[in-house]
Amino acid sequence: MIATAWFLAGLGAVPFVAMALASIVSPEFAAARLGGDAAFLGYGAVILSFMGGVRWGRALSLEDPARAAEQIILSVAPSLAAWLALLIDRPLSLLLLMAGFALQAAWDAQSARNGLLPRWFGRVRLTISAIVVASIILVMLA
Repeated sequence: MIATAWFLAGLGAVPFVAMALASIVSPEFAAARLGGDAAFLGYGAVILSFMGGVRWGRALSLEDPARAAEQIILSVAPSLAAWLALLIDRPLSLLLLMAGFALQAAWDAQSARNGLLPRWFGRVRLTISAIVVASIILVMLA
């Protein structure tokens, strides 16, 4: 399962990297063939929302109702941030996505250290989030 998670997480990072590199190397190609900023933001919003959904799913298995409720409430924050990023202009939209991925990664890593999530999941999230944040920075610089 761990190898599958790494593989799928890596595949999920490919669109970020591809769109970021294309925006640096050939902004015209990125806009015409890859959807430009709208596609990058849209994909980022979908993936950030997915990461909140992972936390919602984990909360459903918690025995302590108060802790589960807290986790479910917090798990909707990434979706709300992602949605807002779609509504605001660049560069704030990209900064919001970047902050969302960084905060989600930090939360996931801390939860993995505390035993709420598997330890390997924290490593996956930190690694992939670093790639995503670097991709966002490249797009901001383009």
